[in-house]
Amino acid sequence: MHQSFTDIGMNLKACNDSLGELQKLGISHVAQLPELVMVGDQSAGKSSLMSSLAELDLSRSGGVCTRCPIHIRLSRDNRWSCKVSLQIDYDYQPCGGVRSSDITQNNPFPPWIKKPRVVEHFKSIDFKERLQTEEVLRWAQVAILNPNHASSIFVPGEGAYARDNVLQAAADATEAQFSPNIVALEMKGPNLPVLSFYDLPGVFSTPAREEDDYLVQVVRNLSSEYICRSQAIILWALPMNNDPETSISLGLIRAAKAQERTVGVLTKADMIRLENTPQWLSVLRGEKHPVGRGYFVTSRPAVPNDGNMDRLNHWEERFFTGNEQCWPPEFHEFSDRCGVEVLKTFLSKCLREAFSRSLPATKNKVRARLADTRDKLSELPALPHNVEHEVRKGLYDFNDAVKHAVTDTDFQAKWDELNKYFKACVLTIKPTCKVAPGPDEPIRYREHKNGVVETLDDPNSVDIPSRKRPRPSGHIIRATPKRSRAEEPGMSLVQQEGGSLVIPSPWCTTPMPGGKVTELGPFRDFAEIGRQGLNLQIIRNEITRHQRAGQPSEIVSSKAYDSLVIEAITNWKKPLEKYHSLTMELFKSTFRNALEKSMATLSKRVIFKAADAQLMVYIEKMEMFQRAKVKELFDAETYQIYTTNNDAFKRYKEAELESLKRHRAINMLRHAGILDADYKVLPLERMSEEERDIERDRISKGLLKLEPEEFATEIKVAATVSGYYSLAAMRFVESVTLSLISKFSRTVASNSLHEDLTENLGLNQADDTTFTRLMEEDVEISNERERLLKEERKLSQAMQCIDNLDLVPPDPISENAV
Repeated sequence: MHQSFTDIGMNLKACNDSLGELQKLGISHVAQLPELVMVGDQSAGKSSLMSSLAELDLSRSGGVCTRCPIHIRLSRDNRWSCKVSLQIDYDYQPCGGVRSSDITQNNPFPPWIKKPRVVEHFKSIDFKERLQTEEVLRWAQVAILNPNHASSIFVPGEGAYARDNVLQAAADATEAQFSPNIVALEMKGPNLPVLSFYDLPGVFSTPAREEDDYLVQVVRNLSSEYICRSQAIILWALPMNNDPETSISLGLIRAAKAQERTVGVLTKADMIRLENTPQWLSVLRGEKHPVGRGYFVTSRPAVPNDGNMDRLNHWEERFFTGNEQCWPPEFHEFSDRCGVEVLKTFLSKCLREAFSRSLPATKNKVRARLADTRDKLSELPALPHNVEHEVRKGLYDFNDAVKHAVTDTDFQAKWDELNKYFKACVLTIKPTCKVAPGPDEPIRYREHKNGVVETLDDPNSVDIPSRKRPRPSGHIIRATPKRSRAEEPGMSLVQQEGGSLVIPSPWCTTPMPGGKVTELGPFRDFAEIGRQGLNLQIIRNEITRHQRAGQPSEIVSSKAYDSLVIEAITNWKKPLEKYHSLTMELFKSTFRNALEKSMATLSKRVIFKAADAQLMVYIEKMEMFQRAKVKELFDAETYQIYTTNNDAFKRYKEAELESLKRHRAINMLRHAGILDADYKVLPLERMSEEERDIERDRISKGLLKLEPEEFATEIKVAATVSGYYSLAAMRFVESVTLSLISKFSRTVASNSLHEDLTENLGLNQADDTTFTRLMEEDVEISNERERLLKEERKLSQAMQCIDNLDLVPPDPISENAV
């Protein structure tokens, strides 16, 4: 052995600290490190033994401590300190219930799957809090057994879950029953032994629940994995109140041919049955169940948990050496192997010697693997000289490109066109009202004399054609005049003409909102939503439904107006959904085009794909927010009638009323045969002033022959509903389009997109590894480079740790410790 490593072996503290650091780094795949591994069956006294070795007063009731490995590292220091961390080597991936058949050589711990080690700090404990060490250790194990939750919530005194739950209840309600991940406890103090060991869950034959049968093999697999490590020194706990022949752990040790590396520890000596004394003497003498490093005997009574370890040590010393005759005199020949303090000294010496012997080979293996890792890194494709600059520049260029894109005329033109289509659609689907009489609706004529209608308003008379001469007063003519296929049976506020949709103007010159729309573009499928949505009878029924008893029929309740309006406005829902989807598609395509142009030189790099993915996440987040905002606007419009713009409402209502009266009159006169059946209703804007005057004259004279309109109230209600609809439609379209464009414009101008991408790509506190990964040409190459870089850092730290041992001066306390 190299002389420097021999000298190092004499420095117990330096050896132990270096060994602990190397174990923490996780280089067992490169070189096996010496380690103490405590194994035993359930209830073998392992918890008591661990407490004694670590000088921790832990409860020995089983429970959490037996459900995952614990790595305890003790060393001497002038100042007491303690750190608890979680060493995560496995992912929890449950997929239904685990069966024994799921356990294989490649999958020894289902549902836990191997992964690169991650170390999470759990809690640091100072001297004043040292009595809380047990509680912290137990909560750390609860955290290990709840892998789908952040470990921080289980930190006692800090985490929300730990504050709200009792420890035992939390231990009983964990996600997993077992974990191969490690709770690591590193404790330093002036009087601590120099020791490092693993305590494993006790092996067993029968679980408490039948569905946990698989755990029998899983826990055995865990013990076997540690036992099979060639550098492991096995600490086998064997209780003296049980028959050694029944030990499951001994079978695992023999199967791994690890007897020569095993130290037997006979626990619970105070519970020995005197008749079994010969059997245990044979064990201590190596005649039965021999192990390479012999046996030691311990006894730790169950005393109150008061943190006084000195009292336990004093009790054990009196038990083995006192005059109480508790310990049979036949065992006195083994007094030099009785007691935990004797065992500590022996184990420290074993570990130090094993570490010293392994150092040369360990150093060579680590050096060789480090050189190999660096060679592999050099073979990967070259990266830009300044990867951080390239990544940040690409994102800044993208941010500027987005700002330019949303103000570009091309985008604005598409946006404007989409808004016009949406506006036209909302106006087009205004519910039309059928005002034509049905085929069975009676014709009521005014009183007449000698075939001439008497009227106070018009001194002239209009002869009724002899073929239509009415019966005496009170009689009704039921006419079913022949209709032309070209005409519609009712008034339509939106009519089909020559393949184009036309919103007609009424007699008056006030234009309808929206004017002419030649097409609805992507909204064409919604054109017929409002077709004949109303008729006079429906309106009458709605008025009656909301009318109080005894209320005159001419008085219309506001509830009737609300009901009719809300039903009409509800038709906006589908076009609104379409509009919102098209808007988001427009923004997505605009942003993506900006990404492709601004980061064209990076299109084959991981940063491009990552930025594109995060961009979609960002837009989806904006979309969710905007959908909520638009829904709020929609809900407001469908709550009740409301406006302060009374002048506009009055104009719309009067225009609708004139249009409804015109269509109602023409249809009634055609029905009565006063106008020809093929009389066409033309849009007023396509008629000359003279044609309009002629039509007005013919209608006014024809109406003198008929009784007054019996649906006058319903027609006024229809006009009110349609007028309010037009007002609300214009307001809603303006609000929705303004909300969308203002939100996105403000977002782009405020650089929130850039900030969001930077944060989600992890660049705010990124190191070179992050930028390097983003500048790779392929995800696989990126993952490989990242893996090799992590390996290089780990191995470099390991080499530094080993090299530092050459610089450590001899430890004057080492000789005494041994």
